[in-house]
Amino acid sequence: VGGKVALLPIPLGTADFLVHHIHAFTIHVTVLILLKGVLFARSSRLIPDKANLGFRFPCDGPGRGGTCQVSAWDHVFLGLFWMYNAISVVIFHFSWKMQSDVWGSISDQGVVTHITGGNFAQSSITINGWLRDFLWAQASQVIQSYGSSLSAYGLFFLGAHFVWAFSLMFLFSGRGYWQELIESIVWAHNKLK
Repeated sequence: VGGKVALLPIPLGTADFLVHHIHAFTIHVTVLILLKGVLFARSSRLIPDKANLGFRFPCDGPGRGGTCQVSAWDHVFLGLFWMYNAISVVIFHFSWKMQSDVWGSISDQGVVTHITGGNFAQSSITINGWLRDFLWAQASQVIQSYGSSLSAYGLFFLGAHFVWAFSLMFLFSGRGYWQELIESIVWAHNKLK
């Protein structure tokens, strides 16, 4: 229609199978973190007096084995982080899949030329493929924007990624989170016996 393909079936393969499982994993982790935050907001095997400590409390230090990220607020924060991860994977998957297999131009002979040369199925099955063929291959547009009238957008993009990377440091204190989760699973398992 007007030199454009109106409808074209999207082929699904091994790469799509893997990415769809990543979508399922990130969504389930998000829900499980939020569910754990609700179920253990007032008390847990690790910290039975959570209700007295409030919605948000700091790490307890070595007194309880270095318990961090076990308050209800920490679960909200972790849930938001994993929700962001889930949305990011969806955006990356959609962008690369569409550029590789759907969006493109059609020649007079009826040959469709896709934006990224149809490399999603080959490259997205490895992390290096995502870095090399999706992120780095398209980074030149952002890098070249610094010397143009779009430099403000390029700097904003760079700053946003710095803030995102800086925020990751708040996630590396989660020993107590996993300890509490494991102790809760062991407790539930023993209740079933």
